[in-house]
This record gives sequence, C-alpha cells and structure tokens, in this order.
Amino acid sequence: MYQGQYWTEMVEIRAQQNYLVLYQLSSERWELGIKIFLALMSSGAIGAWAIWREYSALWAGLIALSQVISAVYVFLPFKARIKPLSAAALEMGALADKAERNWFEVSEGLLTDKQVSDAKHGLKEQKRKIINDKFGSMVIPVKKGRMNEASLQAADYFTAHYGV
Repeated sequence: MYQGQYWTEMVEIRAQQNYLVLYQLSSERWELGIKIFLALMSSGAIGAWAIWREYSALWAGLIALSQVISAVYVFLPFKARIKPLSAAALEMGALADKAERNWFEVSEGLLTDKQVSDAKHGLKEQKRKIINDKFGSMVIPVKKGRMNEASLQAADYFTAHYGV
C-alpha cells in the first residue's frame, strides 16, 4: 500500500516537472511572438502604410493594436512566470531524481511502512516548498491539455526506465 503511494507521488513529481517545462516553453513562445509582432509593427507598418495606401485602414488598425499590446504587455502574467518556471522545473527535476534514487529501498521492502510513508510525505513537502519558494502567491493555471501531455511524458519515462 505505502509502496504504491510512494510510486504515485514519484510519478506525480515527474509529471509536475514536465508540466512546468511545457508551461515555460509555451510562455516563451507567447513572449517571442508578441515581441516579433511589436517589432514588425513598429518598423514595418509605417513603411507598408506608405507603400500600400489602399490598405491604410488595415495598417492603422495594426499599428493601433500594436500600441495597445505594448501598453498591456508588461501586465501579462505569462511574462512574469518564465523565470520562476525555469527555476522550479530544475528543482522539481532534482526532486524527481531524488525520489527515484530512494525507490529501490522502497520497492525492495527495505523500509518500514512508516519510513515509506514519511519519505512520501517528505517528497510532498519538498514539492510544495519548491512551488511556494519560486512562485509565492503567483498562481500557475492548470491547462488540461498541457497536464495530459506532461502526464503522458511521465508515463513514457517510467515505462522506458521501469517497464511499467
């Protein structure tokens, strides 16, 4: 029973690490996309407006949109999450590796039920500490599709390494 609980926690930690990495990659793509759009609008739209006068309303709209995005960009939450996501993913990966190192003793019955339970709770506390230390009161939204992908990656990892 306790071995199964430890295993579940170990898999959840790996999935959490995967989720943080996937979320970071998504946030970085959004940031890059916005920066590229703003760069194109600030340099290209003025020139394009002069060349294609028949589309002047379109270009004016794009320039106005870029100004709105520039104004609200600093308030978009994904931008503030990128650095803590990276740090948290690294620490979560180290915690997942630590859990795996201890799995042998757990799986071979070398620990008492209390020791296994304590180890599982220790992992949960360390996981919570990583999230609290890196994000504080910042909320990391859970996107179902991204979480499913992270869980599938974790399942693939454990299948490849443990055959389950």
